Amino acid sequence: MRHISYSSIANDLSRDEFHEIVASSAKRNGERGICGVIAYDGRVITQILEGEAETVDALFQKISNDPRHSGVVLMTRVDIAESQFKTFGMARLSPSELFLMSSAIIERFGDGDNCPNALVP
Repeated sequence: MRHISYSSIANDLSRDEFHEIVASSAKRNGERGICGVIAYDGRVITQILEGEAETVDALFQKISNDPRHSGVVLMTRVDIAESQFKTFGMARLSPSELFLMSSAIIERFGDGDNCPNALVP
């Protein structure tokens, strides 16, 4: 199972648009076995994605190329034994809650290869 966390700048994204995107993405991600958490402070998006390695890596590449994001920074990319969020779906948290949760995961599992280029075959 793959765990990825990233942050990006949301380009001209209103809170209503963010909530609509999260709702539709949560459904698609659930169908693909992806779960995690997301935070948005009105400018910065931080998200943790977990699921099968190829599926999560492909989604991260799609996010990285999405014009609604800029300055995408991969913070962690690590393989884990089981999801930390399997009952969450795609929960919304505050940025500080997500930071604390991500820090605890990094402490437990490390930050993995932490190299965006590693996602390119």
